Amino acid sequence: MMPAQFPGSQISVVVETDGVRRFASAERQVQPMRILAVVDRSPYTLDLAGAKHAYIPFSAKVVLDGHLAQRSEQGLHFDFAVTLCDARSNPAITLSGTCRSRELGTAILESIAEFTGTSLITTPASIDLLLSNRDGLGLADVSSNPVFCLNPPWLFGVDLELARQANQKALAPRIEAYAPRSSVIAYTDGSLPHHGKDRGAGAMLTIQGHWASQISPKNFSRSPLMAETTGALLALRHTPADSDLTIFSDNRALVKSVNDIAGGRLQTREPHHIALEVAIARRSGSTRALWVRGHNGNCYNEAADRMAVLMAGHFNAGIDPVQTHSLMQMIIAEELAGLTLAV
Repeated sequence: MMPAQFPGSQISVVVETDGVRRFASAERQVQPMRILAVVDRSPYTLDLAGAKHAYIPFSAKVVLDGHLAQRSEQGLHFDFAVTLCDARSNPAITLSGTCRSRELGTAILESIAEFTGTSLITTPASIDLLLSNRDGLGLADVSSNPVFCLNPPWLFGVDLELARQANQKALAPRIEAYAPRSSVIAYTDGSLPHHGKDRGAGAMLTIQGHWASQISPKNFSRSPLMAETTGALLALRHTPADSDLTIFSDNRALVKSVNDIAGGRLQTREPHHIALEVAIARRSGSTRALWVRGHNGNCYNEAADRMAVLMAGHFNAGIDPVQTHSLMQMIIAEELAGLTLAV
């Protein structure tokens, strides 16, 4: 953690008789040994090559309603910045760092302890921490850390805009490294049982670890392509409308349909084409599909295939969706076990 100086007031740190470095007496908080810190963080994920990608969550409400879906927070990393303020709530210095998800609280605490020269910041709620909750990510470990008083009432009405600006400035160079790779990459697949009038199902998995699976709509004919289309529709509907989307599928017919519709070249009006057309039309980001060879060792493709098979089998057998949801999580954990994105 390297401290970055912030123009304006500076914090003076002194070594006291107990050997602990603390703020100079004149610049301490109203309550001794309390620190005011303003935090901002930017979530990202890593792809198979280790490159950073901005974390893009599901845009739609994720519910257990007609299909199974989950917004994943596991596998996340954070670039974060912590601006320490003096007794007058003026920004004094900004620290920055990187951590894994569920380690944010510890990383913030360690960055402050390193700067102040002590690891003895252990008094419950000894640090008043102001943290934006714009996306709800990475708060559990911070709020459960007894050292922090998260967004304490006394901070309400305090103008800390300069501290926020300092955080953004510290994070800007890091964010630039992965912002160009902020598109959503989804792997989709479908499954159609070979007997009777059983319904097919589709599934999708993004490189961020988001996943969803759904039974094919009733107006879809009973064919493998309809099941494959169901998976693609999940990716289209769960991806934020303004994000670029790349769908990987092992079905060439589906890939052609998506690309033809996105390029305005498809003229047929079959039910699955209409559904794809409506889903693509609502998007402002680009949409494209690429073919990937099935059952060729690609962990994302394998996970989507297993999820679709499980969804179709369980739905047609009348198995409790809660059990299905649990097994979906196990499939993803098994297939992505070797990746930093594993859920």
